[in-house]
Amino acid sequence: MDNYTDALFWTRMLSIGSTFIPIFFLHWILLLIGKVKAKKFLLSGGYLITAIFLFFSFSPLFIKTVEPRFGFPFWPVPGILYHFYVVFSYISLLGYGIYQLFIYYHQAAGHLRAQMKYIFLGLAIAAPAGFSNFPLWYGINIPPYLNLFVLSYMGCYSYVMLKYRLMDIRVAIGKGAVYILSLLTAIGVSFLLMFLNNRLVQPVRFEIFLPLSVVVSILFYHIFFRLFEKVANRYFYYTFYSYQKVLSDLGRELIKVLDLKKLSSLVVETLQVTMKLDRTVVLLRGEDGRFVILKNIGFMEENGISLVRDNFLTDFLKKIQKPLVFEELVLAERDAASEYEKVNLHKLQDNMKKIEAIVCLPLFAAQEIIGLVVLGKKISGDAYSQEDLELLSALASQVSVALQNARLYDQVQSLTKKLQNQVEGQTKDIKALSEMKTEFLKVVNHQLRTPISIIKGMSSMLYEGDVAEKDEQDFKRKMYLSAERLSVILDDILIAQSLVAGSEEPDLSPCNVLEIVERRLEHFQPQAQERNIQLVFQKPSQVIPSALLDEQMFEKIISHLIDNAILYTKTGEVSVSLEAKKTASGQDVLELKVQDTGMGLDEETKAHLFELFYRGQQAIHAHPNGSGLGLYIVKEFVKAQKGEIAAQSDGLDKGSTFTVRLPIVEGVE
Repeated sequence: MDNYTDALFWTRMLSIGSTFIPIFFLHWILLLIGKVKAKKFLLSGGYLITAIFLFFSFSPLFIKTVEPRFGFPFWPVPGILYHFYVVFSYISLLGYGIYQLFIYYHQAAGHLRAQMKYIFLGLAIAAPAGFSNFPLWYGINIPPYLNLFVLSYMGCYSYVMLKYRLMDIRVAIGKGAVYILSLLTAIGVSFLLMFLNNRLVQPVRFEIFLPLSVVVSILFYHIFFRLFEKVANRYFYYTFYSYQKVLSDLGRELIKVLDLKKLSSLVVETLQVTMKLDRTVVLLRGEDGRFVILKNIGFMEENGISLVRDNFLTDFLKKIQKPLVFEELVLAERDAASEYEKVNLHKLQDNMKKIEAIVCLPLFAAQEIIGLVVLGKKISGDAYSQEDLELLSALASQVSVALQNARLYDQVQSLTKKLQNQVEGQTKDIKALSEMKTEFLKVVNHQLRTPISIIKGMSSMLYEGDVAEKDEQDFKRKMYLSAERLSVILDDILIAQSLVAGSEEPDLSPCNVLEIVERRLEHFQPQAQERNIQLVFQKPSQVIPSALLDEQMFEKIISHLIDNAILYTKTGEVSVSLEAKKTASGQDVLELKVQDTGMGLDEETKAHLFELFYRGQQAIHAHPNGSGLGLYIVKEFVKAQKGEIAAQSDGLDKGSTFTVRLPIVEGVE
């Protein structure tokens, strides 16, 4: 350019563009680090002062003139205002922007930290290139050859945009490429159809052909769009998704699924397809606080559980209330509030690195962590972008609600099944009680009828004077025994009814056990003598201490055992012994034994001996009028006093031995 006037004009025109560079750079930095709102007054002031400089850009105060300098025919000479502009814009605004980047770099982690490194690299190249213009302005002979490095600066920024998703430009490029290729292909189809139509002998008229080609092009556009999208996904790992689509699709599916395993599979498949991950695991926290694996792809099961073996990870996630990214652990460790947290964050970082876990996504319900989704690397090797983390947070909210619903549904199903089993069990119990009632009435009817018939018949004969005087005493004795038998039967029926209802509780008090046993033996001596059976008491070899027992229950135990032994023994003897012993576990017990030489027990009878209303076949033949209540009452009374009972027999006709052991409570006098 040889004209002075033109040279001055275009120099001032170019200065308009350069005047905006510092303030635009600062605005971009604040947008990048998310501080536009926080620094809006500073930014507004910067724009205002820049506008003032811009107002004077065509005055000599900003650019005084242009003159030949160091081989250049025209080079600008700064005016007095230009010096203030350089200090304010290129030193203050650019310097403050770089300072804010440094602060953000020290706070950033992961892909954000990688972005910052390349931005600094670009600035390191661009700053010398840009400032190389100023020496000639002030008469210093340094030509601006470094301006060539501006291309390298652009290369750094392009790389960070594509590789580290600066401003998620890769998504925009990917979408744009798919749209443009689809559109160009559809237009190409339209031109191809037009070319083929023109080659026809009788081409289709233009007014008819045009609408048809438009319709065909639209149809082909959608076909090619899906094709290019699949190619991009398959070969370039380009994920073509939107928040709304993923969330709405998953939300619709989550509503339909109430099975925990199916739900976890749906979540894992959605994440795998949407983000192209190499591994994913879903963990669910049980009521005991332990985690179980619901769905796992890629991780070893032990590795998935290792992250939650202690409570540190879940406590830390509750504290930060967001997804935990592996790269951010370095920063978290540096800023740890305590040494305990610092040490555990370092351990967590080592563990995540070992198992190749990149993101831990907490699932919350009422501020409590109910589950965890652990994600591995992307197949493409890309870092997780802010868009990814926002998507994961949104998904986590929906998954948490769905998991909670599925868990509640599972609990309801379990409760329903349990209630159903209880109803079935109660139905069986009702049936058993009905059968027991029938058996009870049959026993009562049979047991009461016999003694009542005897008493009624004999009393009638005595009343009518049909009994000889010499037999009256015998009749009265038999009537008394029948009445006593009736009293015992009624007593046993009432006791059995109380035991079945669970209302029979022992009334414990210190008892002289030896005296009770001797008293009951004396009571049964006449019955034994009448059957020609010898009733023997083997007295204890040592002093028997007092025991804390229910005296009436203990008497019933002895009475039923002795009565049964006499009743089912034809010849021989019934031997009763009482000893104070110490068990193998060191417990002091009273051991009562009733041994007979009677009919004995077979294996089947021993298995059911103490059941309500049970009577073996041999017992029924030997004594048809038995009630089947006695041994049931004995067993329940022994159990109520925390004792135990056992029956031994070598077989039929070989006698039997009943052994009762009751604890001796220390301190009882």
